[in-house]
Amino acid sequence: MLLIFTSSISTRLRYIVQLLFEDIYGLKTEFTLSAEEYLQYAGPKVAYGKVDPGEGLFMEASGLLFEQTIFSHEVPVRMHRETPVLFESVAKHDGFPFDLLAASFYLVSRYEEYPSVKFDKHGRFPASDSLAYRGGFLEKPIVNIWLKLFIEKLRQLYPGLMTHQRSYRYLPTIDIDHAYAYKFRTLHRTIVGIGRSFTRGHLLEVADRFRVLAGLRSDPYDNYTFIRDLHELHDLPTLWFLLFADYGGDDNNIPVHGRGLSRLVKDLSSWSEVGIHPSLSSNKHVKKLKQEIHGLSLLTGKEITRSRQHFLKFSFPSTFQQLGEMGIKDEFSMGYASHPGFRAGIAYPFRFFNLSTNMSTEIYIHPVSLMDVTFRDYIHTGPEESLERIKQMIRQVRSCNGELISLWHNESLSDYGRWKGWRRVYEQMVALAAE
Repeated sequence: MLLIFTSSISTRLRYIVQLLFEDIYGLKTEFTLSAEEYLQYAGPKVAYGKVDPGEGLFMEASGLLFEQTIFSHEVPVRMHRETPVLFESVAKHDGFPFDLLAASFYLVSRYEEYPSVKFDKHGRFPASDSLAYRGGFLEKPIVNIWLKLFIEKLRQLYPGLMTHQRSYRYLPTIDIDHAYAYKFRTLHRTIVGIGRSFTRGHLLEVADRFRVLAGLRSDPYDNYTFIRDLHELHDLPTLWFLLFADYGGDDNNIPVHGRGLSRLVKDLSSWSEVGIHPSLSSNKHVKKLKQEIHGLSLLTGKEITRSRQHFLKFSFPSTFQQLGEMGIKDEFSMGYASHPGFRAGIAYPFRFFNLSTNMSTEIYIHPVSLMDVTFRDYIHTGPEESLERIKQMIRQVRSCNGELISLWHNESLSDYGRWKGWRRVYEQMVALAAE
C-alpha cells in the first residue's frame, strides 16, 4: 500500500491518485492527514504538500488540486533531464522535481480547454493552441512517461515496491462516414454526383459509378471483409463507429432507413462491436442525438454504449454530460483532427472529470492518437513519411505499456482515388502495433 500524506483531500486529488497509481499501476493507496501516522508508517509513502516532513518521497504541491473553480493558469513548460515537465518545484529539495499530480490532472482533465474562446472553423479547440503542442510534447504520452519516472524514483526508496501495471494494448477503430461510394444512394444524389464528376473532369469516377451500379465491380468503400480478415490475422478486435444521421451538410452517409445500411449494420454487429458516430448537427440538438443512438440500437438489437463524435467535435463539459445521460459508457473522441498525438497527454483510458462540477463521472474516455485524415489532409504527409511517424508513436506507447488507439475510415482503405497507397500504410501499422 502507498500512503499519501497531505493537508487536504480534494475530489481532484482523489481522482488523479486513483487514475495514476491504482488504475494504471495497480497500487493500492490511502490518504492521511496525520503527520504522526505518516512518520510511523514503515511502507512506501509520499508527502504531498508545501513542507518536506523528512521521510518518504516528497512532492511539492502547486495548489491546483486544492482549488474549487477554474482559473486561467499560466503553466510554463520546463525541462528536467530532457523531459518536459509542468508545475516544477519552487523550493530546492531531494524529492520529486515537479508536481506530477497537478501536471497530470491539468492535461487529463483538459483544464486549458474550459476557459478557451479560440476555435477552428468547425468549432473545435485548435491543437496549435494547446500547451502540449506549444511545449513540443504533443506526440509523447507524457503523463505515462512522468508516471514511469515517479515509480522508478519510488522504487529507489522502496526496492520491494509491488505494482501490477497493465500490458501494452492496441485497439484499431474504424469510422464509417460513407458506407459506400456509389451504392444505395438516392437517385437525386446519384445524379448530382455524376454531374459533379463531369464538371471536375473525373470521368473515371463516372465510369466506376456505372460499373458499380451495374454490378460489374465492387464498391470502392466496401472494405469490410478486408478489415475483418486483417484484424483477425493479428488477433485484434474491431470497433466500428457508424454515422447514423439524416443527410445534410457534412453528415452525408447513405439513407439510415435504407436496406443497404440496414444489412451492413446487422452484419457488422453480428461479429464485432458497433458504436454511434454522432452527427455534427446532433452537437446542438440533444433530441437528434437521442434519435440517432436509439435508431442504431434498434438496428443492432444491442444497447449502444460507445461513441465517437463526427469530425472529433465536442465541447466541455456539455458533450460528455449528454452522452452519459444517453447511456454512453465509453467515448473515443479525445484526439485532434489536425495533429497526431495525445490530446490529454495520456495513452490510457480514464474517467471523464467534469471541472464545472468538480466531480469524476462514470463515462470513460479512450484517447485516440493516430488518424488517417490527419496525415493526408491536415499535415500533408505522404504514406512513407506518415508511416515513420506512426512507428515512432507505436514505440513510445509500447515503452510505457499504454493503450494505442488508431482511427481509420473504410474509405481510406479503398486504395482508390485520393486514398491510393494508404491501404499499405494501414496494413503495416496494424502489423507493427499488434506485435
